[in-house]
Amino acid sequence: MSTAYPPEPWDLAGLGHLTTWSVPAAGLPALPFSARPVTVRGRALVTTAFVAYSQAGQMAYDELLAAVVVRHGRGVGLSITDIWVDSETSMLGGRGLWGIPKDLATFDGLRASVDGRPVAGATFAARRLPAVPLPLPVRGRVVQTLHARTVASPIRASGRLRPATAEWRLDEDGPLAWLRAGRPLASVVAEDFRLRFGS
Repeated sequence: MSTAYPPEPWDLAGLGHLTTWSVPAAGLPALPFSARPVTVRGRALVTTAFVAYSQAGQMAYDELLAAVVVRHGRGVGLSITDIWVDSETSMLGGRGLWGIPKDLATFDGLRASVDGRPVAGATFAARRLPAVPLPLPVRGRVVQTLHARTVASPIRASGRLRPATAEWRLDEDGPLAWLRAGRPLASVVAEDFRLRFGS
């Protein structure tokens, strides 16, 4: 398996459509051992994203994910609870290198389905405001379970963020149905998005 995907780090580029949610903490999926959701009045922060990685980076593929903001040790990071890609290489690498639970899906723009059943879809409308470039690469951590251990892998992202309005459609019986109890807080389109994943 180790030869089926590139070694870390992965340098990726593309276009992202992201929404931050407030979700009841009691309804969150399972998180890695020793990772705890960051909560305010019983509600957690969750990010969902459709990302289209392009040939400008190391690999080109589509992705849908949901990630919970968590505390781990003395730091804060993201724990990816649900994620789909349309690349077997990305799926195997995400699982093998970082413990990211990637599964395969079919994408049609900002829509994802598994075996013909919809998982989620989204519609984004960028606001008529200038995109704001990130002044420096944003550094963070992704906290996952790998080989029965909780591990934190570094990430670094850069690009331009444009405020947007968004509407998400979540299958009521699908794997992201737990998000239906939440409410969207803010959405952005990440343009000229670049990501270095891993050390």
